[in-house]
Amino acid sequence: MVDLLATSGDVTLSWTSPIYPKLYSNDSSINPLGKPITAQQDAWIGCLVTFGAILGPLPFGFIAEKFGRKIGLLSIAIPHIISYCTMAFAKNIYLFYFGRLLGGLAMGGGYTLLPMYIAEISQDSNRGMMSQTLNVFWAIGNFLPYALGPFMSIMWFNVILACIPTAFFLIFLLIGPESPYYLVGAQKIEKAEKSLMLLRSLKGKEVKIELDSIRAHLKNEEDGHLSDIFKSAALRKAFVICLVLIIAQELSGFCAITFYLQSIFEAAGTKIASDVSALIVGFAMLVSSFFAPFLVDKAGRKILTIYSCFGMFIALSLIGTFFYLLDSTDVNTEPIFWIPIFSLIFYIFSFNFGICTVPWTLTSELFPNNVKHVSGSAIASICWITSFLVTKFFNDMNDVMGRAGTFWFFAAACLATAVFSILYVPETKGKSFSEIQDMLRSRSSDERDISERYDFLKK
Repeated sequence: MVDLLATSGDVTLSWTSPIYPKLYSNDSSINPLGKPITAQQDAWIGCLVTFGAILGPLPFGFIAEKFGRKIGLLSIAIPHIISYCTMAFAKNIYLFYFGRLLGGLAMGGGYTLLPMYIAEISQDSNRGMMSQTLNVFWAIGNFLPYALGPFMSIMWFNVILACIPTAFFLIFLLIGPESPYYLVGAQKIEKAEKSLMLLRSLKGKEVKIELDSIRAHLKNEEDGHLSDIFKSAALRKAFVICLVLIIAQELSGFCAITFYLQSIFEAAGTKIASDVSALIVGFAMLVSSFFAPFLVDKAGRKILTIYSCFGMFIALSLIGTFFYLLDSTDVNTEPIFWIPIFSLIFYIFSFNFGICTVPWTLTSELFPNNVKHVSGSAIASICWITSFLVTKFFNDMNDVMGRAGTFWFFAAACLATAVFSILYVPETKGKSFSEIQDMLRSRSSDERDISERYDFLKK
């Protein structure tokens, strides 16, 4: 049920693809603004959601830490509902700005709390698979605007979208369990036991071992601050790994491509209608999301990230080459009109197989409970700062570097991330939170010993 909130978040991302053509229309029956938007208004509608997402992790992370994960998740649904209702009846551009900013705040909070909550309610053996279910519902959220947006008015489209967070709020309020990790940390042991009994469908005695494990894990933890991360070699390494992967996720161009998918197909001039092409890619996004949950606890986080990045590198290089031939040469691209849609489908499959959710999964796994909310909020905010910059300047990148250069830039970022993952990303498959911390401390100690030996030999 909590994954419904993920759907609301990613609807916010791909919302622009079918809405931009309507807002550029001169037809007042299609465009509620009565006149076409400008290029600057286009850019602000696109990037304000990521600007809101930069700020979102901070208040919602605080709420989750202070009042519980359940209250935090419920509070995220409210701005989603207000955002869609505002844009459903907006008659001026500033209401669209407000709706996009509010939706971004909620989306940023969701990307912080959802991986944390799912990791904390899951068992060690299936935590990766459970975390990957987010990918399925994120993909549903990305698909809905392509499936509904081109064929509905802006008002009814947004009214329907508002029903998703509303349904989540009502269902989760009534039957959603609180995280047992939060409850143990708050010294609410009886409630934690009841939560585990509900989550595992077991009796009190049968969850005692897991409850004792959680209590032992949290026993020596004190309230953490962001500065605590930089004092510990193990946590510094975890922070850098998650940060690099999260930034790489955005530098792969996903948000920019999602925002401007229909426009990209229009620019490519393919034989297939741009809205149909976008719908096909959105459907590929949905289908591909179902595979990763079954692979992440078998293949592992590391290998999926590596293959994901190499796949995106190939796909983005291919579409970059297509635009180079189209824009900079006299080569006839009609015989290869299929390359843009093929490349973007391959790109989406590759994205969903690893880099889409593995960074968020690792963010929820690599940090102890006392700093999890501050690390998650900081990493999510930096993620959306990167996304804001990429989406805000996507059109400027096309003007300066050319469309081919922009896609090649994204491809280079994916290749660099694949190499980084081979060298530095740890494998957390099947490990408990305590085992992961022991692994990080052991690795950091080993690296420090190697560094000290190297310094000694130099002397």
